[in-house]
Amino acid sequence: MEIINGSVLPRYAAPAAGALTSDARISGHLQLLRRVRLRGRACGLQADCDNMPRRFFGPPSPRRHGRSDWGDWPVRCSYGSSSDGDGAAAANFDASGEEFVDSTVIEAVELRSVSDGFEIKMRDGKNLRCVQNNPRVLRLRDSAPHHAIVLKMEDGSDLLLPIIVMETPSIMLLAALRNIRIPRPTIYNVLLEMTKRMGYEVRLVRITEMVHDAYYSRLYLSKAGDEEDTISFDLKPSDAINIAFRCKVPIQVNRHIAYNNGLKVVQPKVAESYVGSDDIQITRLDRPDDQPCGEAQEFDLVRNMLIAAVEERYKDAAQYRDQLFMLRSKKKNAI
Repeated sequence: MEIINGSVLPRYAAPAAGALTSDARISGHLQLLRRVRLRGRACGLQADCDNMPRRFFGPPSPRRHGRSDWGDWPVRCSYGSSSDGDGAAAANFDASGEEFVDSTVIEAVELRSVSDGFEIKMRDGKNLRCVQNNPRVLRLRDSAPHHAIVLKMEDGSDLLLPIIVMETPSIMLLAALRNIRIPRPTIYNVLLEMTKRMGYEVRLVRITEMVHDAYYSRLYLSKAGDEEDTISFDLKPSDAINIAFRCKVPIQVNRHIAYNNGLKVVQPKVAESYVGSDDIQITRLDRPDDQPCGEAQEFDLVRNMLIAAVEERYKDAAQYRDQLFMLRSKKKNAI
């Protein structure tokens, strides 16, 4: 396999790693706790919030000397007038900001790590062999397949950003990509209907940052008829992308994340030909001829099982699951 040499570089100077995390995400009752803590200090009281688990507030709590456990991590918390402890914040955004790059969803099913990079399994059965754009960033060290949503950068670099998700959001997005009709409303249909009834429109989704191998995203809404009246919500990328795809709104990715965590597709290996002793031309291929392909059979079973589950044909889905289990058991016994 021939690998593309070199990395795709951003068209601007990448900001420092600490600057990417300056917009700390604090939502719901956690935001209220932070406000109570700040007001308590102003009144001469000291709330015992430093003993709380750090996962609640993102970055570690500052030390007494104003320095956090992560060094000079800048923490900036802003509270808009539209944020009343519900996780929403006033959003003044520029849809054409240079800090973000537009992306589209591709029909990917799984992501797995292989010896020389990564492999993305597409819905049609094809496998994309990829390598990291930034070889210094190490991700996904295990070889087990993971459900993933894959975004393709539309800035000419053709970088792919895989986001490992749970099975349900992956199935829901696959159903939307294939226009598969689901008999009952999904949670995304309910959210969109609620947004519409409250007089708002979905404007944009952004993948904003990455903290501890987890991506963060924001969903931007605007008042119907007044694009200046906007709010944004912190949302899981899998849910945000599902909503954005159904609303046909842009999905943007932080440029620093795209170029540091993105994958680039490698060139397929060219078939090698040589002439044998009897002057018969022999072609070397990566797959056997006239033999059943186990990976293709496995993919067909996975695809049929997912489609049956989405269409609520649970008996059929269970049968495909059992067939898939038997096929994988035969592979393990053969090894």
